[in-house]
Amino acid sequence: MSQITVFGAADRKFESYLGDEANPAAGRARIARMIGQTNSTSLGGGVVVYEQITVDWDLPFDEMITVIEGEMMIRSDGKTFSLTVGDVAWFPAHTPLTYIVTERVTVSYAIWPLPK
Repeated sequence: MSQITVFGAADRKFESYLGDEANPAAGRARIARMIGQTNSTSLGGGVVVYEQITVDWDLPFDEMITVIEGEMMIRSDGKTFSLTVGDVAWFPAHTPLTYIVTERVTVSYAIWPLPK
């Protein structure tokens, strides 16, 4: 029996993650969690759409993101990195950083270890 799961783009179920859904111009993020506690014991992953938002992070897990659509910047340790379609960024747990999205970006993400 195959343990492979395919998550079709049309099957993504997004939910509000950050910001105000009623006022998207003020910045927002929507997340489709696909890999997590219901189907993995160690890895988390999914897709996030960020729109006109700046977010500070200091996450308790390692994370890798891949830009699927649009562009964004990541600022950390006095450096700014510009990412566009196909670019991948990785940062270890507890790395202070800021996501800067002036328009819209869609990223896939993977996190490890999965928060309990």
